[in-house]
Amino acid sequence: MRFRTAVIWNVISQFGQSGITMLSTVILARMLTPDDFGLIGIVTIFIAISQMMVDSEMGGSLLRKKDADKTDYSTLFWYNLAVSLLIYIILYISAPYLSSFYHRPELTDVIRLISVCVVIHAFRVVQFIIILRNLQFRSYAVINVVSGVISLIAAIIIAKSGYGYWALVWQPIVVASLIVLLMSLHNRFMPAFVFSRESFRYQFRFGIGLLGGNFVMTIANNISANIIAKISTLQFTGYFTQTNRLTTFCQTSLASIFNQSIFPMMAKFERMEEVKELYHKLLRNLVIGLGGLTVLILLFAPFIIKIALGESWEGAIPIFRILSLTILPASLQVLCRNVMKALGTTKKVLHIDTLISILLILFLTAGSFLSTYLLLWGIVAAQVAGALTWTFVVSSRLDRSANENLMP
Repeated sequence: MRFRTAVIWNVISQFGQSGITMLSTVILARMLTPDDFGLIGIVTIFIAISQMMVDSEMGGSLLRKKDADKTDYSTLFWYNLAVSLLIYIILYISAPYLSSFYHRPELTDVIRLISVCVVIHAFRVVQFIIILRNLQFRSYAVINVVSGVISLIAAIIIAKSGYGYWALVWQPIVVASLIVLLMSLHNRFMPAFVFSRESFRYQFRFGIGLLGGNFVMTIANNISANIIAKISTLQFTGYFTQTNRLTTFCQTSLASIFNQSIFPMMAKFERMEEVKELYHKLLRNLVIGLGGLTVLILLFAPFIIKIALGESWEGAIPIFRILSLTILPASLQVLCRNVMKALGTTKKVLHIDTLISILLILFLTAGSFLSTYLLLWGIVAAQVAGALTWTFVVSSRLDRSANENLMP
């Protein structure tokens, strides 16, 4: 019952947060230009990779460890903080060169400011792991919604004041800062001045496979906007950035739900049969639900774009239709990935993620030499291939070891 309640509150949290993100998209799309969103879209990959490096997936090991203590949490915190500061320095120094590469002088200040999110993220990781471990999703739901609403108000004020894309820069900084502050007040956890090599090795062994997989997947999933920005206009990049945000609404919500509730739940299962039963149930529901959603998007894309973004975004309709075909396969990959994490086979995750990422990058590269629309179809093809690969691997693994003991 506690698991079920936790999942319900996590669903409320994620859809509340995603709802605020969607509302932000609707409001700010009418106040800013496609060029503004295109500019921020270029920066996204650098922040995504940096935060992934700070996170490192090491915290997942503490969800599986029965007797995680303050030494474990403190070790993870100091590692996260050291990595975040190093990455921030690299981004700060690299900003002018990235700006020159994209021929956008304003990128220098944008990168240097928005990169503060990387350091803030270091303070979030351990606090978040504590909430996950204790299944305190009700509190997390409140923290998420409150932080999201305040950050949206801040972004609207900045946009109405005529500062353009700076509204999109400050919004993630405000929301990240508030989440860290509220989680810290809730958990009342302060790291000790201790770093355990033994604990670090345990966490590193668990996280290294996931980190490697995350690294290649983050590059593959975020590099599209950067390629488009080089071969097309900033306006087209803005169209892609916003429609991609709309189509990933379900994917990011489901990914958060799976990572934050389904994975902790599966990690506590003692029998493989329990994981198998839950996996098949979720798989069936995803195919039916997201398959139906994709059909609706294909039919009503013009209406959705007009309502969500406004009439000035009409050029985004064909992009939206193509990218909608990635919703189901991308979500299936998220489910399968969490099953493998729960089973502790993180090296397998690295191998599969690397294979899929190489495939995606090959499709993107080939498409970039032909046309931007072929590049988009390459994204769809790679996601479908990835989903087929993942479902085959997970189904084979579950069928092979139905009665296996899961606890480490």
